Amino acid sequence: MRGAQGHAGLGLRIVGGAIAVAGLFLPAAKAFALWDDKLTLFAEEKAARDDNVFRISKNAAPEDIGASSRGDTYRTTSLGLNFDVPVSRQRFQGAFARNDTRYDQLTVLDFTGHEGRAMWLWQLGNDASGQLGYTETLALASFANIVSFANPQSSRPDPLKTRQAFFSAAYLVTPRWRLNTGVSGLELTNGDPARQSLDLDVLYTEVALSYVTPANTSVGLSARTEDGRYPKGLVDNAYRQTSAGVVADWTPTGASHLSARADRLSRRYADMSLQTFDFVGHTARAQYDWKPTGKLSLAAVAQRDIYPYQDIGSSFVLVKGVTLRPTLSVTEKIDVSGTFDYSVREFLPSPGQTSGSSPSRTDRVRSGTVTLAYRPARSLTFLLSAQREGRSSNFVSDPTASPVVLPVDYVVNVISISARIAF
Repeated sequence: MRGAQGHAGLGLRIVGGAIAVAGLFLPAAKAFALWDDKLTLFAEEKAARDDNVFRISKNAAPEDIGASSRGDTYRTTSLGLNFDVPVSRQRFQGAFARNDTRYDQLTVLDFTGHEGRAMWLWQLGNDASGQLGYTETLALASFANIVSFANPQSSRPDPLKTRQAFFSAAYLVTPRWRLNTGVSGLELTNGDPARQSLDLDVLYTEVALSYVTPANTSVGLSARTEDGRYPKGLVDNAYRQTSAGVVADWTPTGASHLSARADRLSRRYADMSLQTFDFVGHTARAQYDWKPTGKLSLAAVAQRDIYPYQDIGSSFVLVKGVTLRPTLSVTEKIDVSGTFDYSVREFLPSPGQTSGSSPSRTDRVRSGTVTLAYRPARSLTFLLSAQREGRSSNFVSDPTASPVVLPVDYVVNVISISARIAF
């Protein structure tokens, strides 16, 4: 009872503090537009309760991974800015936020991270356009893919830095034929020395030629390459992945839009001794967006795709799943949105697998999140969110192994409340 009252009191203090801050700044926010509204500064305070921080099975105890508690309450303070600056036919956008998270009990997880992006939306004449940009995030890696063994290091946080640079271009060769090209680089760096063998560098390239109708429907052919390497890996598991297929974009009505692609994919490892891990198969992805009214929208995604950089000891995962994202504007000030996801993740054989990761392992992940947003003023937003996620698996734990292999199933519930002011 005392714990519940403490969590409720924490939420009330945050909401009350946000209202007080809003009362001080709202008059100034209405009267003061930074750089003609091209620049926005913001502050956000969030409180959350996570009842399974380390994503461990109900059949395991926190002590099995060297943790003192299964769940905890934490607070995150964020300060940042956004800018959007048009210059003639060009547009420059960017954002940066510093996030400071503090736990009540699991103070070893206290962390300060950041996220930022910078982008140039360029236009050359009437026929050529594209993007040039860079993104960077620093955050703790999810424990859903870290805790698998009974050892004290399993509860050790892993600061994960993700950096990506990208360039894309679209050119109308003729009024009916459009050429798209793109190149991007991705770098993942793990802060935990025990997980640095999973550091990853990837270079992506893509080219597509599409036929475009007067109604802006398009269909074409696409070719992609992906060159990846694990610079600190225990084995030389650099690979090249190539795919070729069909891409399509269709707007059947003013309220609906469909985009899809289907590819034949081949993944080959540079080391000839790793040929048994090569993969050839089909991938596909489709997204349907529907907006029947001005207040209701729905996005549905179905996919079968390869993910090479999951934090799961196997560097190669085939994911098949569906996602639904409905949004309802109840009033001008109140929105309700949700994200519901179901996926089957098949862990394919890959070189350098850690013990406890089985080539025949298959996980099923179900998650649902509902968010209520309330905007009493243009510059003030309150968010209330509830999430439930569960994972089941055919993976069988081994209590006789050393270290003991823990079950990988889990269920987690996360409830959060936040207040954000922008000016």
